[in-house]
Amino acid sequence: MFEYIRDNQDTLKTEFITWAGDNSGHNVWDNSNEEVLDYTVNITKTLTEVLGSDSKIPIYPTMGNHDTWPVNVEDFSKPENNYAINGIKPLWTQSTFLTAEEADTFGKYGYYSKPLPFNPKGKVISLNM
Repeated sequence: MFEYIRDNQDTLKTEFITWAGDNSGHNVWDNSNEEVLDYTVNITKTLTEVLGSDSKIPIYPTMGNHDTWPVNVEDFSKPENNYAINGIKPLWTQSTFLTAEEADTFGKYGYYSKPLPFNPKGKVISLNM
């Protein structure tokens, strides 16, 4: 799918990609923190590698309820305390999905917002519901 997006921009003219999470297997009784994080890491790296570092397509990721373990549980009792977010944040910053400021908010609270580059009145608000 990612290769198709990359190779067909002359007809697709993709303005942005929203990535809604829920990356891990839904065998929630058998998951672990490491396994759940590995799914998101793998997709992040694959998406970045296939589209290329010079891609002009903005990517707006968010975490799904199956992207933490135990499922549906995110610990925000103190900033930077969430295992999955701590693992994802550097990759999403390095991949230019998030700016340093957006990543800082994401690391503390699990959400971020950012302006749409193609509409000055628009804004993406990414939060895991």
